[in-house]
Amino acid sequence: MTAKTASMVSSDALRTVAVNGAYNASRALSKWLKRGVRLNTDGFQLVPITQVASTVCGEDETVAAVHLPLEGDLDGHLLLVFPEKVGLALADMMLQVPVGTSREFTELEESGLCETGNIVGSSYANSLAKWLELSIEPGVPSFACDMASSILDPLLMEQAMSHDDVLLAATEFLLDGDRVEWSLLLLPTNASLAKMESRCQAETARKEALQTIAINGAFNASRAMSKWLKQGVKLDTDGFCRVSLDQVGSEFQPGDPIVALIMDLQEQMHGFAVLAMAEKDARQLVDILMGNPPGTVKELGELERSCLEETGNIISGSYVNSWSTWLEIEIEPYVPQFVHDLPGAILQSVLAEQALVGDEAFLSRTSFYINDQSLEWLFMLIPSPSAMRLIETSCK
Repeated sequence: MTAKTASMVSSDALRTVAVNGAYNASRALSKWLKRGVRLNTDGFQLVPITQVASTVCGEDETVAAVHLPLEGDLDGHLLLVFPEKVGLALADMMLQVPVGTSREFTELEESGLCETGNIVGSSYANSLAKWLELSIEPGVPSFACDMASSILDPLLMEQAMSHDDVLLAATEFLLDGDRVEWSLLLLPTNASLAKMESRCQAETARKEALQTIAINGAFNASRAMSKWLKQGVKLDTDGFCRVSLDQVGSEFQPGDPIVALIMDLQEQMHGFAVLAMAEKDARQLVDILMGNPPGTVKELGELERSCLEETGNIISGSYVNSWSTWLEIEIEPYVPQFVHDLPGAILQSVLAEQALVGDEAFLSRTSFYINDQSLEWLFMLIPSPSAMRLIETSCK
């Protein structure tokens, strides 16, 4: 195994590429066939070139394959490979006839498999292109049925000139209760592999940066809260993760009220900072802040809201300042606004406005420790598109 290949596939981004490709292929095939199709995969795995044929089927076994050359900013090959019997069964499924009808690959079966390969390959190529932020175009698909070694060896010999492994995604195809399995091989050229490695390195750097921002924010918030309360407070987090706005609400139980402290952001970083927690945790937090016995606070009145607003100001301010330091920009936070309602109602006011101009957020799951007690809450940074571009530029 070359160091380059090992480094490149160490990123779990390639799993996301494969899973997204399978999802998009499922939708496209379902639309084409007007029937429900589902493709499942665990992602790309690293397979030594010498073991590819035996992994796919067997060196002396007859296989069917659909080959798509990759062109554009990334060169290489995509290859769908399946044992002959599986290929015939898949052709029957595509042609909407009972499995077992086809006995050989005629022009009709080949055409159906090529169209399937074109849809699947295009979906994977588009997923790869989106991740790499490059233009990738799959070429015209071609079909072959021969011994596995005859089909695979020419492409694998080209691959072996630069690295010892290939990327293989074992894929499950489900349609109307029928199930077949195939293998999808990704064979990038050496130059293209270097681009993928570079993107993985950037992905790693981005994750490390997002972890550093969150940990620094939590550390500074711990110090500020400890100073305010005159007792030891600790906040823990694993870092920020980037999520779509429609995922944010799913972090809470739909029917349970939550408390949110929403801070408007101005200057170069437009958007919102949101500290959110379940209502029961908010009441428990107020008891801690006010030195009450547990369970004292039953309702969140003006005094309780004031305590939570100050907490939100300290926590959100610490996180926002950490973002400001890392981005080397000015961020002017406003006093957080207290909101108490169901998750959908609270988030709708922020997310609906934000969704008009952006659709992603950065989320940090945070644990709060004090006096042997712990609480869980979420901190979210929801940037505008211009602020998101600024973050993405800084991540590169």
